[in-house]
Amino acid sequence: MIAVLLGLVAATCFGAMTVAVRAGLQRVPDSPAASFVTATVGFVVAVVIDLAVSAGPDDLTSSELWPFLLAGLMAPGAAGLLFTLAIQLAGAARTAVLITAAPLLAAVPAFLLLGEPFHLALAVGAVLIVAGAIVLSGERMEEVGFRRIGLVVALAAAALIAVRDNFARWAANHHDVSGLAAGTAALAGAAVLLLMYLVVVRRRGAFAAIRRAFGPFLLAGLLLGAAYAALLEALTRGRVTVVTPLYATESFWTVLLAAIFLGRSERIGPRLLLAAGLMVGGAGLIGAFR
Repeated sequence: MIAVLLGLVAATCFGAMTVAVRAGLQRVPDSPAASFVTATVGFVVAVVIDLAVSAGPDDLTSSELWPFLLAGLMAPGAAGLLFTLAIQLAGAARTAVLITAAPLLAAVPAFLLLGEPFHLALAVGAVLIVAGAIVLSGERMEEVGFRRIGLVVALAAAALIAVRDNFARWAANHHDVSGLAAGTAALAGAAVLLLMYLVVVRRRGAFAAIRRAFGPFLLAGLLLGAAYAALLEALTRGRVTVVTPLYATESFWTVLLAAIFLGRSERIGPRLLLAAGLMVGGAGLIGAFR
């Protein structure tokens, strides 16, 4: 029961984080600074939660954490940058729906390269996800104030998340660390990468950009840290086949919260709702049977 509640909390927090990023971008349209602030605040939240749960710093100083630091460079590092840019270009709801393709993008190489067993649910889930993507791609985005390139950026973010998922799965089989510590390490790697990107691209303006973005994206960072903690704790308490389908509802929560808090700016219509239903269903099937 606790795993179910934590899975739902994680999905809701991830959905709310996406909406919070969109709201922040409406105030400060700076996706690199937004990504850094979100990842850094999320890291701080994850550290606090990990220390509270483990009752000591040893969990966060293990030499076994290095693969998860590397995983964090991919996601939420580079993927987080693309994800935030996609929200800026295509909106929170549409980006969240397309990120749902990540389980399919992760499952295919896992089946082909890592020797994971094939299941009929993979094929059915793939069909549903592809169908949802086709439905969404047929939308005339310019008429609703968004840019179609944002969908491509969102899929690129999903691809990076898929690579991270397979690498993290390999690392978890070879390194004995807790889920919370692994997630905290990933957020640390992401924050370092994004800070380096800002310093290289913005040079002297990097820290001014961070100061401007801190307030508008503080809530997104708090939600990201809480989401990671809830998801990883859920996976330690319950079966993957239970937690993953619940986590796959993230897109539905994003669409719902975007409709409530962002209103007409997200332009949520029947086509988007149909695409969300198809892709969430497909992601839930793939995740439940991997």
